[in-house]
Amino acid sequence: MRKNRTAKFIFNGALLAVMAVLGVTAYQVANKSEHIQEVLPLESTKENDTADAGDSLSEGTDTLTETGTNLVEADMNEASDTGLLDSESLISDAADGLTSANAADASTLNDTDAALNSPDIGESTSVNAQVSLHKGPEVNFSEDTLMEWPVNGHVLIDYSMDQSVYFPTLDQYKLSPAISVQAVEGAPVVSAVNGTVYSIENDAETGTTVTMELGNGYQAIYGQLTDLDVAEGDTVTKGSIIGYVAAPTKYYSEEGSNLYFAMKKDGEPIDPITYLP
Repeated sequence: MRKNRTAKFIFNGALLAVMAVLGVTAYQVANKSEHIQEVLPLESTKENDTADAGDSLSEGTDTLTETGTNLVEADMNEASDTGLLDSESLISDAADGLTSANAADASTLNDTDAALNSPDIGESTSVNAQVSLHKGPEVNFSEDTLMEWPVNGHVLIDYSMDQSVYFPTLDQYKLSPAISVQAVEGAPVVSAVNGTVYSIENDAETGTTVTMELGNGYQAIYGQLTDLDVAEGDTVTKGSIIGYVAAPTKYYSEEGSNLYFAMKKDGEPIDPITYLP
């Protein structure tokens, strides 16, 4: 009896254990199936969402690309139109500018040609050129004018109009309206100041003599000359050679070769030394 109970107890315990194992197994199988069902829709949803997102992204990219292309085309068209218009405008402006410049140059050239071809202007220009070429130095002597020595040498006979001086060749005393400056024969004689040749004469006492007008009533007289470099009417610059010292005339044979140099104011003799350095 006790053995039957023990066997029954063991059997029941084993049955419960088997049932418990079966129940746990069934529970696990059921949970796993539900878990698989839950997981599969979630993954499917994720895949669908990813696909949808990819399609949306692709569509967005296409839209952006199309929009960008349209914008670029629009900008290019606008830039092309504007650039073309600006280029055409610039070309037109440049052409107008060149036309205006050419017209101005042509007008200037025509005016210049007309001016040059004008008889009055041509004659005036020619006259002015001739006057400029022949104007020469200014001849305007005054009390303050300083001359230069016409020849280098010491004075043999002084100017003296208030008392007589001795002339060796003549062996007499008389008034002296000029100075006689010793110089070797052939020495150059220069113009002491600007002047215009008034006359060229051959005088028995002073030989070849050149008289120059100095302006304001003043005259300069150069005597005992030869080989003249000037002619009547010439305007001579101060320091220019007018001739050379000649052999002395018979009136100066004792004094030797010299330059006869005199000055006048309104026809009256004046002392040249006053205006020489």
